[in-house]
Amino acid sequence: MPETLVMCTPEGYSVSYEINPWMKHQVGNVSHARATAQWQALHATLAKVADIKLMSGDAAWPDLVFTANAGLPLPRERKIILSNFRYPQRQGEKALNRTWFEKDGWTCIELPDGVTFEGAGDALFDSLGRLWVGRGPRSDVTAPQHLARHVDGPIHSLILVNPAFYHLDTCFCPLPNGYAMYLADAFDQPSRELLARMFGDKLIALSAEEGNLFCANAVCAGGMVVMNQVTPRLKGILEELGYTVVETPLTEFMKSGGSAKCLTLSLDGWLFEAIRSAGKAS
Repeated sequence: MPETLVMCTPEGYSVSYEINPWMKHQVGNVSHARATAQWQALHATLAKVADIKLMSGDAAWPDLVFTANAGLPLPRERKIILSNFRYPQRQGEKALNRTWFEKDGWTCIELPDGVTFEGAGDALFDSLGRLWVGRGPRSDVTAPQHLARHVDGPIHSLILVNPAFYHLDTCFCPLPNGYAMYLADAFDQPSRELLARMFGDKLIALSAEEGNLFCANAVCAGGMVVMNQVTPRLKGILEELGYTVVETPLTEFMKSGGSAKCLTLSLDGWLFEAIRSAGKAS
């Protein structure tokens, strides 16, 4: 059974404001035709290995296209912890996300008012079921304790210190089979030490160039690792480990600070990977 991803059609996408460093000087600078073509290429690539459900874009909320920020799905219970967006420019997305998920049969969980949390942009399960939560620019220090009321299994906090890598999924990417990619300079020293301790030799450090290409903002599905662009060095490492690396340019979306992972939300997450791994073992 293929993994299920949610994507939002790009007709409402633009850069209409600045809420992260990537957006600086990009307001009104998006080619809608090019963005649409890039989104369609990503969709076509992922549709080969995943079941994709679609949301409709809305020009009133141009960042709705980044479905990773809708919330944190808990697939066993078919529940989703909805995001509380930090900036007013995105807060209207919450009602649209709630409507879509309720219509799809999900139970929506609300975090308390005042707790900022931006979904699977800042909360990523690895293949062992551990939840990694980014704290800093978008999700606040209390988010992990609130998530712990709804999430079974260990939760680890990581402190983000580089404004350019404002969400965890821009600088950290758990991979199937226990590996992970990360950009060291995006984290404080204790977070780097924690990642090194927990992943050991399965932690792949990205270069500054790879970080700026958003190599960590990759989608893992069907044995593929799909990203905007990859360096020969990183491609060699991943292919040596048995992953199939697929590049699909997403430069128009990077003007808003997003790439492949930001444009998708997995409804299966680590549960799908755990089931798949168990099947291989048997």
